[in-house]
Amino acid sequence: MNIKEQLLILSHKIGVCSIQKCFLPCNTSHLLNRRKLGTYALLKISPSSYCVNESVVLICKKSSYGFPTEPINRTFRYLSLEDMEIIPSCVNIKTVYLSIIYDPTSNRNKWEDIYVKDIVKCILKLYVIVKDSIVFLKHLTSLQRFGMHCFVIHNIEHGKRGKAVGRIVSSTDICIVNKLSLGWFQQFQNSPCQVSLGGLDNYYESLQNVINEQFCHEAPSRLHIRPSKQVLLVGPPGCGKTSLVRQLASDCGAVLVSVLGSEIFRPRPGDTESWLRQVFEEATALAKEGASIRGVCVLLLDEVDSICPKEAGGAKSPHQARVSSQLLRLLEEANSVNGLVVIATTNKPAALNPAVRRPGRLEKEVHIGVPTEAERQQIIEVLLSPLGNNKTSLSAEVARLTPGYVGADLSLLCQHVALYKYTNKRMNLKLNPELNLEDFKAAVAVVRPSSLRGGLGVVTGHETDLSDIGGMDGIKHSLRIAIEWPLLYPEAFMRFSLPHTKGILLYGPPGCAKTSLVCGLATALNVTFLSISAADLYSPYVGDAEKNIGELFDRARIGAPTILFIDEIDALVGSRGYQKERGVHEYVLSALLTEMDGIGVKLDSFSSNATKNTQMGTGVIVVAATNRPDLLDDALLRPGRFDKLIYVPPPDCAARLDILRILTAKMPISDCVDLNAIANSTDLFSGADLENLCREAALHALNKDGISANIIKQKHFSEVLDHLRGSLSESRVSWYSTFKK
Repeated sequence: MNIKEQLLILSHKIGVCSIQKCFLPCNTSHLLNRRKLGTYALLKISPSSYCVNESVVLICKKSSYGFPTEPINRTFRYLSLEDMEIIPSCVNIKTVYLSIIYDPTSNRNKWEDIYVKDIVKCILKLYVIVKDSIVFLKHLTSLQRFGMHCFVIHNIEHGKRGKAVGRIVSSTDICIVNKLSLGWFQQFQNSPCQVSLGGLDNYYESLQNVINEQFCHEAPSRLHIRPSKQVLLVGPPGCGKTSLVRQLASDCGAVLVSVLGSEIFRPRPGDTESWLRQVFEEATALAKEGASIRGVCVLLLDEVDSICPKEAGGAKSPHQARVSSQLLRLLEEANSVNGLVVIATTNKPAALNPAVRRPGRLEKEVHIGVPTEAERQQIIEVLLSPLGNNKTSLSAEVARLTPGYVGADLSLLCQHVALYKYTNKRMNLKLNPELNLEDFKAAVAVVRPSSLRGGLGVVTGHETDLSDIGGMDGIKHSLRIAIEWPLLYPEAFMRFSLPHTKGILLYGPPGCAKTSLVCGLATALNVTFLSISAADLYSPYVGDAEKNIGELFDRARIGAPTILFIDEIDALVGSRGYQKERGVHEYVLSALLTEMDGIGVKLDSFSSNATKNTQMGTGVIVVAATNRPDLLDDALLRPGRFDKLIYVPPPDCAARLDILRILTAKMPISDCVDLNAIANSTDLFSGADLENLCREAALHALNKDGISANIIKQKHFSEVLDHLRGSLSESRVSWYSTFKK
């Protein structure tokens, strides 16, 4: 065996008798002939900037607070004797300067100083220590009764020159520099986070102001200044509520106590309330401890709606009622503790007990909406920076592709793209390793925003291109002016004080591509598209239809900018004059009018557009289609609701020719087929009728010429036209053209 041979590292049971002991194989004795038994050695089993002895004594660098930073241990399975450094001497220490870290916090005042020094000296006699090190006691179960987690060795005086290791003897003087709880010690160890979350700057500033206000208690009492101590943070899942609070605590040097609402419940009666009291008592003790250093304790109540929910249709269970009552009382008591800030988070504000949100409890509310395009760009820049891609142009393009995405969705999107690139690179495919816009376009089709994954109004069909819809150039232009221009040129609309369009009604005969026009425009604009019909909204249960309308508009606001398409709106909300008695149609109409007027925009709405803009219509445009506009209530057709009524006429000869060219572009038609003649002979045919004509002509060719036929001829179209008639009539077309004139 040689000195460079690798030895397998095995752990042994840690106890008082095995502290800082290294056991080596017998066949290594000839390699240690110059080293005496009983000497101390340093085994380097972690990065070179740190050293670890027996996982109990740790040497590391100092943080900005003067405490050693928390190292990132990277232990190895093998070690050679070459990595062993013999320590030449071990001296007796005259004086040791240290801090004691207690866990739990209540043990901080458990022992008087005169006894603490004796306890510390007895424990440290088991170790050999150096300057700027940490002595952990967590593995020594026999010492747990003292409530001490570790000792931080700041300095040792030994009367020798240079750096040396030393041992504690009976004459050693113990000088206690500080006594800290584990929570504050860990906060001192952590360095402030240097990476921004992105897109949360305004919300971060609001919470930071709450932290800074906690020092107002130092103001004269005659001013009667009472800073806000409790905050309710509201936002959709994945928007970064918890991460924001954690970063805030790190940056402000505050100690953080976290409680997840779904994890507090205990099986036996009274245990949940007792555990909740212990959490608040610990936070109170940490806040009082931090008062001497102008520190703040942040108590994070995650998913607070599960701790104190609103009564739904009846009384709460006795257990839930006790827990809610306990939380309300503890929140009131927390107001009297200087330096304690309570931040609660929820994504279901409507499910929260209203008593929690009154002054004196969670009195200040911060609402985080779904990120706007600018906020999404900031988030994407942060996510792409570790991938070595700092192109602002790419971040801006991806932000435009992702309306309705929250931070967690964008993180998943970037990971999906990076994983795809990495996987294909390992397979040695000739692909550009740099991320580009095409990669994100492909990923957006797979990674959908969490708020739009299934549910009411979500469209999962194929995309439609406006160029695939023949004719109707004037109608397409009108729709672009009403929908596209406010999104692309908002400055021009603000310059002329033009309000954004809230609603557009497309009316006309059946089969004239009203639905296809809206789908194609949504695809061209790359906005969120929700489509709904009466069959989706109506329910056999009383009140469900109105509730569904509210949820539909909330979903539309979350994904803003959104085109909300209501097909066959006459079947959903008819005119009140046609109803013989008050029924569900009238209730649904009332709910729809309320939402379109913006009265239904809740304070708890997650839409950034709803909270930051004064007009509800800036984020959601309602587009409805009907072939019975006479059945609609006049209240719907007035300006401010459906601002623009667009008549979609049946195609004229030129439009029919354009439609036929698009429909037959991928069909094997003969050169003898005269599309102009077909267009002239198909008066009163709608777009759907023309599509049916082409399909019937193809089937007729297979029927007449056999299944092996490979071309469609003029005679096939002519023979089909002999018995095929258009679905429109002169009188009906004339009625549509005169409607609302």
